[in-house]
Amino acid sequence: MSKASEYWNEYLTKTGQKAEEAGFTGELCFEDSGFNGMEKLNLILSGRKTAIFSAFDSYIVNREPVPVCGEVYIVEDGEKNPKCIIEVTDVNILPFCDISWNLAQREGEDENFSQWREKQIEYMKDEADLCGFDFNEGSRVVCQIFQVIYRA
Repeated sequence: MSKASEYWNEYLTKTGQKAEEAGFTGELCFEDSGFNGMEKLNLILSGRKTAIFSAFDSYIVNREPVPVCGEVYIVEDGEKNPKCIIEVTDVNILPFCDISWNLAQREGEDENFSQWREKQIEYMKDEADLCGFDFNEGSRVVCQIFQVIYRA
């Protein structure tokens, strides 16, 4: 049995939920360049990071479904050790230029709006280059709001 499966079973046992009703979606790991994955994980565990932003077009190009409210993920560290379980509580799809600082702050990584925008534009353009689409200020972005629902 995998570490994630063991962690999920522990969660079900401790919360009294039935597997068929709990809605497990998959695992997430926050490894990327420019910001240590463990730092992002610590932001989630501290409650400071409660949002994830990604380019809408990447879902289309990669033929992946857009996240929906109620999805539940096990968040792992870089060594695939489960650290917590999060539930998506809200999903917004909006043009990049319409994202407010109030919403952007939920990502928990930047000190000000211009820093957040600069970093996000660079990230989204890199993703667009890899996936073969264009990203600009009017491009749609998926914002997932989540909360930690379990931490062992």
